[in-house]
Amino acid sequence: MSLVGRRSLIDTAPGGVGTTQRLWRPLAHPFVRQRPSRGMDVLGERVIGAAHSRRAARLDHDRAHAIAAAAQGFRALGEAALNARIEDIASHAGVRREDAAVIDTAFAMCFEVIRREIGLSLHHEQILGALVMSAGCCAELATGEGKTVTAILPAALEGWTGRGVHVVTVNDYLARRDAEATLPAYRRLGLSVGVLQDETPPDERRAAYQRSITYGADKQFIFDHLRDRLHAPLEPRLAGLLLDELASDRKHDASWTARIVQRELNCAIVDEADSVLIDEAITPAIIGQDVPSQEGNGLTAHFRVATQIAASLVRGVDYLVDTRLRLVRISEAGRSEVALKAQQLPAFWAGPRRREELLVQALSAKELYTLGDDYIIKDDEVVIVDRSTGRILPGRQWQLGVHQAVESKEGLVLSELRHTSARVSYQQFFQRYSRLCGMTGTAAEVAHELWTSYRLPVVRVPTHKPVIREHAPDRFFQTESEKFDAVVDRVVELHGRGQPVLIGTRSVVSSERLGTILAERGISCSILNATREAEEAAIVARAGERGAVTVATNMAGRGTDIRLGAGVRELGGLAVIATERHDESRVDRQLFGRAGRQGDPGRAEAFVSLEDQLIALHGPKLLISVCQHSPARLIGLAALALWNVSQWSAGRKATTIRTQGILADAWTEMALHHRSR
Repeated sequence: MSLVGRRSLIDTAPGGVGTTQRLWRPLAHPFVRQRPSRGMDVLGERVIGAAHSRRAARLDHDRAHAIAAAAQGFRALGEAALNARIEDIASHAGVRREDAAVIDTAFAMCFEVIRREIGLSLHHEQILGALVMSAGCCAELATGEGKTVTAILPAALEGWTGRGVHVVTVNDYLARRDAEATLPAYRRLGLSVGVLQDETPPDERRAAYQRSITYGADKQFIFDHLRDRLHAPLEPRLAGLLLDELASDRKHDASWTARIVQRELNCAIVDEADSVLIDEAITPAIIGQDVPSQEGNGLTAHFRVATQIAASLVRGVDYLVDTRLRLVRISEAGRSEVALKAQQLPAFWAGPRRREELLVQALSAKELYTLGDDYIIKDDEVVIVDRSTGRILPGRQWQLGVHQAVESKEGLVLSELRHTSARVSYQQFFQRYSRLCGMTGTAAEVAHELWTSYRLPVVRVPTHKPVIREHAPDRFFQTESEKFDAVVDRVVELHGRGQPVLIGTRSVVSSERLGTILAERGISCSILNATREAEEAAIVARAGERGAVTVATNMAGRGTDIRLGAGVRELGGLAVIATERHDESRVDRQLFGRAGRQGDPGRAEAFVSLEDQLIALHGPKLLISVCQHSPARLIGLAALALWNVSQWSAGRKATTIRTQGILADAWTEMALHHRSR
């Protein structure tokens, strides 16, 4: 029986209405993905998306001014009168959520409550941002514009409907910090707030989801969703268990319905939307069950043997590596060598096809997965590092044995292989929300993807004060060593006059290397790489103090404002130095946006070399050759062309990979849905 048929059975059975209300809403109303666009429909999507974005981008400044004026009218109210007015507005918002007049009055009340309870007066651009999000769009608000407080307005509007709001952040620390900072305003508005953390037990999670507004990192919401799917009776057992549920005479409190924690996915407000919705779009969230395969029973001995064989093979002779495509291929000579050593492998892996697959896996761990770039070793365990953020991803594993191959390469105890019990991509999860909106400092570059995947138009909100940050021309070098020497010389110069410096690096290895060189030159610095979130935010927050030098991965401290210390404005503000260009220009823009917030002075500089990863993986060989042999007076023009082309190529490849992953997920899900009917 299909899910649709089962839902009808529930609704028409005696007592079905009450029971359906108790059932997990995503189960009672299954999500069905729209058919992906193909051929000329893709062009049509672009045209429609551009039209929606242009329409949404017509910011109603008069409406924002009217909201601010209405908020001034609430100032004269006493505390009791204000509370009575809040109750009246909340009751109207609960039933007339789409009424523009109700939205404006609600936002005006939120404006005044924030002023009284938090001590901040919203500026015009924050009101515009709130209007953009309440219309179901992604607001591009520059770093330092006050996104945390801005989100109170649309969150309160949705919270008054009683269906729940999820405010999604990129880590647990930011979720807790934002919830604590905004709680006084929500409490005054008659709304309750819940917070999700890694250590939150199930009962407290369920209570947090029952609150009006729930703050949490993306991983918290998505893994609770997966755990609920495991607790819910799905597929073959579904019909029988649901009938048992209906006949249980209200004994459901002890059944599966009491074990789930989430309610319906009504509304999500996503902070750092480009990171969560785009960078993580095809990242699979997986809950797996351990397969008994530890070294003690010999079932994983092949990983150790494969590592030994891979170490004995010679790159370029026995196997070939394509670093651009991240592929390893065994040569004919390598096949002969592997065949000679195959007797060391367990019988199952002795066949030609199987042993070659196993050796490719071991060689990939050897050549493509790098300590300090792709992972770190913490407490004798391999912990994955997100290349785009430099943050660690505890609890995650590479699939299909790659994780065990890397552990074997490092000589660690092998973790257990896992069988996938529940899986969903980030994009699949966030598409399930009835209402979705977001905010970030960098969304324009991925506006088309946000529209195609989530129907989210992107609207750029102007900054409250003019941006006076200076951007210096990129400085180009032949080698990485020359580049780092120049970076250190520049830091010594800036530090000598007390100007704070934030240095962005791509990897853990680069940050450690730069920190060592700075120490040798007598410069004390803070190094942030794959570290704890709370420490990261605290150090980045101090990066604007006089004389501070901070070395961090490119997006470390994202979500934390860097305020200038005493006397720093007169020194030119914060200087941000990028030691590499990122694959996507919006990440460079995010890093440079750390300086020059709220009209502060600041400076952005980039130091790049022909040995940078961007050039090694995406640089056209002809342009690289030109840069290597150009006269000094022409190197600037050639290098500028090289970096622009390389970054464009890298961005296109990243978009293509995401698109292919999204299409594969979509077609697979639709096929499964069709098969179940």
